[in-house]
Amino acid sequence: MTHLEIIPLKQPISVALRIPGSKSYTNRALILAALTKGSVTLQNPLYSEDTAAMITCLQTLGIEIEIKANELTLHGDIFSIANKNYKLFAKDSGTTVRFLLALLCIVPGVKRLEGNKRLNERPIKDLVDSLRELGAHIDYCEQEGQLPVQISSSSLSKKSVHLKSDQSSQFCSALLMIAPYLPQGLTIHLTSPLISKTYVDMTIGCMQDWGAAVFTEKEKNYFIPAQPGYQKAHYKIEGDFSSAGYFFAAAALTNSTLFLENLNPFSAQPDRKFLTILEKMGSIVSYENTHIRIQGKQICALEIDMEDCPDQVMTLAVLSAFCEGTTKISGVRSLRLKETERVIALKTELKKMGIQTEDTYDTLTIYGGLPKAASIDTYNDHRMAMAFAIAGLRIPKIIIRHPEVVNKTFPTFWDHLKSL
Repeated sequence: MTHLEIIPLKQPISVALRIPGSKSYTNRALILAALTKGSVTLQNPLYSEDTAAMITCLQTLGIEIEIKANELTLHGDIFSIANKNYKLFAKDSGTTVRFLLALLCIVPGVKRLEGNKRLNERPIKDLVDSLRELGAHIDYCEQEGQLPVQISSSSLSKKSVHLKSDQSSQFCSALLMIAPYLPQGLTIHLTSPLISKTYVDMTIGCMQDWGAAVFTEKEKNYFIPAQPGYQKAHYKIEGDFSSAGYFFAAAALTNSTLFLENLNPFSAQPDRKFLTILEKMGSIVSYENTHIRIQGKQICALEIDMEDCPDQVMTLAVLSAFCEGTTKISGVRSLRLKETERVIALKTELKKMGIQTEDTYDTLTIYGGLPKAASIDTYNDHRMAMAFAIAGLRIPKIIIRHPEVVNKTFPTFWDHLKSL
């Protein structure tokens, strides 16, 4: 399918939707399960291109993964990986390539790791530098500072490392998850402000759920002692707030009431903050045991720092196009290093809709007004497609080009949207 036209809602609605499992938790759980001796069953995983990339890479290493409708079971672990050559392909999945890079430094064999063109261009050098400091043997196969890389070491001997962490929180998460398996444990010294810290907090929460100890010192250092290993037989993955965010926005934009099921009201996921933002804009939010109710009332312009939940910037930017007044979003610099240069992509597509914008390196300003119909380019970026689709619930003739890009993280998105 090359394009899809969104049909606007004729009136506010009241609908219940079930949100699929979290991509962030699924890929973290797959790494932790691969580090756990014995069989581990993951319940309610997300099946998407990003998680499929992780599953395929682990299978390439020889880890048996049993795939069922609503669960994954990993049989075996990294301790049974054979000492041979491996080629691992992460497609477009940033979490897969960064988490695996650290894991591959403590398993046998010679391992080549790469992704598609855009992923190969995304930042990796700071993580490579830290792993080399720990004793890893990593070579760039083509261009310095970019994938593909070849890892020929199978252990890390040092007990402390410095990490430049202002480009991606995934670098820190990658080091944290393997740390309990280093012979002397690991102290991570952050040499720059940690971007999107809430994702690192999520990683630490997962590790603690699996029995690991992690100590934090003044938010600049992390200490993880050497430990017997992760302990878990079953792990349930909660629903994805990143995916839910589009439907939170849909309720706000159309004055509808949505009941979103399979969500943890107390989740550590950073995108839960988007609900607080929508409340500031006028929506009414209530929390139940396993679902969240949002009633859209109005949307208004505001100034907000989104560094801790960057995946919702695009959705907020689209909402802001409909607000009277000026919305200023700060903390957007990490968007410039994602699947596409998201700030420029947002500005380009909003301009098509007649909306004026301005940006600095770390801010995006939207001058709200009366958006008009447009054909939206998606830049091979799932979040571009989903964010701009929400505008189509309010105004006619919004066309999303290459709608299949949502398969990266939310393959059932269009079915969910159609159910409205």
